[in-house]
Amino acid sequence: MGLFHCPVGAMTRGDEECIHCGLCSAGTAEERIRSTQVIREWLQKTEKERNKNITIFKVAICGKGGSGKSTLTALLAGALEELGYATFIVDSDSSNGGLWKKLGMDEPPKPLSQMDESGPDGEWFNQSPMISTNFVEPYVRNKGLKSLVSIGKIENPLEGDAREMGDYAKEIIRHIVPLEKEMILVDQEAGVESFGRGIEILCDTVLIPVEPSDESIELAGKIKYMAGGLGIRRVRAVLNKVEDEEQEEYLQEALSQMDIRFLGTLPNQKEIRSLNMRGHGFSPKFCHQTAGVLTQMMLDEAQMKYKR
Repeated sequence: MGLFHCPVGAMTRGDEECIHCGLCSAGTAEERIRSTQVIREWLQKTEKERNKNITIFKVAICGKGGSGKSTLTALLAGALEELGYATFIVDSDSSNGGLWKKLGMDEPPKPLSQMDESGPDGEWFNQSPMISTNFVEPYVRNKGLKSLVSIGKIENPLEGDAREMGDYAKEIIRHIVPLEKEMILVDQEAGVESFGRGIEILCDTVLIPVEPSDESIELAGKIKYMAGGLGIRRVRAVLNKVEDEEQEEYLQEALSQMDIRFLGTLPNQKEIRSLNMRGHGFSPKFCHQTAGVLTQMMLDEAQMKYKR
């Protein structure tokens, strides 16, 4: 679906930005795997030079199921709002349906997978490039500076096609262009299936919530490896559900050994658990108090200005 987009930014094959990875002409799974290996090696060799001027526009939140992806997405959106940034949030998790509540919205958006692309709605959805203001209700819900769209949820047995839903997410990430002072946040499915389909291919940043478990640490390493193969230039970890300094130090050391940078820690707050349990939203002020430091660090890394 859609045109090919080079993960390293080349406009055409063989131009000055091309690294001759062969991804644009790969026709088999083996050829695509070899191409991602070339991309990964190029990223490793040029990391310092590239990281000088990477602006954050599209952020994928990926990780183990239950590690806090939706909570981190909502906290980031609220903290960014307090710092003067709008967010366009793509809920691409076909299982977890509570993100809209965390964002403080009154009702969820109608899933894009239920849209008739041949009808009037398809006219605005199929525009390229897309901008967030193209999306109209009921397929988008807004709260403050936050906008939310949902790819779709599997509600019944034998219902839904995860691959088709993934294609919708990929099309949005591929074609949407952020407005000024706007970020795209993508709350992904648990695990690495989305990387297998290349959904994150045009994201510039991956954030991984990591909880105190060996499975979460191992998956973070796999996500880092997968992200490198897609040409994603920034991978950062956010610790969640940490109970004490010993756990925090252990996780930081484990991530360091995998060359995954640590962005910050979400406090193991009773208030977060209480709000999640009751299905209540996170106010921008609460989000800034809880995740403001790590959000500012993310922006500082990219030398992006914000309200102080």
